[in-house]
Amino acid sequence: MFHHFHDSVHPEGQGSLSANDLEEMLDWLSREHQILNAGEYLFRLEKNTLESHQICLSFDDALCCQVDVALPVLDGRKIEAFFFVYSSPFCGDPDLLEIYRYFRTTKFARMDDFYKEFFSKAKSLHEQIYSNALKSYDESSYLLACPFYTKNDKWFRFLRDQVLGKLEYEKIMEQMMSRHGFDKEAASRNLWMNDQDIRELHGSGHIVGMHSYSHPTVMHKLTAAQQQLEYEKNFEHLRSVLASDPIAMSHPCGNYNEDTLNILKKLGIRIGFRSNNSITGIRSRLEVPRNNHANVYREMKK
Repeated sequence: MFHHFHDSVHPEGQGSLSANDLEEMLDWLSREHQILNAGEYLFRLEKNTLESHQICLSFDDALCCQVDVALPVLDGRKIEAFFFVYSSPFCGDPDLLEIYRYFRTTKFARMDDFYKEFFSKAKSLHEQIYSNALKSYDESSYLLACPFYTKNDKWFRFLRDQVLGKLEYEKIMEQMMSRHGFDKEAASRNLWMNDQDIRELHGSGHIVGMHSYSHPTVMHKLTAAQQQLEYEKNFEHLRSVLASDPIAMSHPCGNYNEDTLNILKKLGIRIGFRSNNSITGIRSRLEVPRNNHANVYREMKK
């Protein structure tokens, strides 16, 4: 599972890879694994002929840097991958998740500098809630499937996803971006692919799939009706652009529940990916585990 890449246009951020990093990683993976094209991986999964050493590549969030940096590497190796798209940026209604990441990356010399300011702001605005969260937080058990996260990474995500909630989190981020003179509109212009990009990916044999409409970080906490809307809007956007029904998806932040799975089955989705491999076996075709590229990179560099 891949997300961010950097080059002379796209800034280097936490966990991002260069084209050379990706080349090196694919060489390393190929020593013990067979990298299958997305279509063959799906075929083998459905025929129950997938072997343990066979893997595929997947890219989440429809980021422009994936087309600019990673795609030429895939083309050079004739690898067809899965690309998972959330639709709100294509529909003029982008979720701010990536914009916030871009803000952290470009306005702070170190990620911990951002965290220091964010934690201070959250504590000052919500002192009692912040104090209670500290008492209930168990660092040793939170996000165990993501060993590449630092202590501050995990505490930030706990505050964002489990404590503050979307509205209060966004309020803090808006205040911080205003303080640093950050231009959201300018930042968003080079973050995501466009409809033509995903048409070309589809036409080149890659499988373009769903990733929800607005990329909720806690999909499993939404009502069934809210989830239905997230995936129906995503489905309709991709169907209109690709002129065919999407057949694949990945769960945003790995979060889903039985409502999610029922919705995806009714939409005819044939394969769905988790965001980690904490559950190593494929317990259903809509819950295929993935290894984050950050884990692979750590192993590769040992």
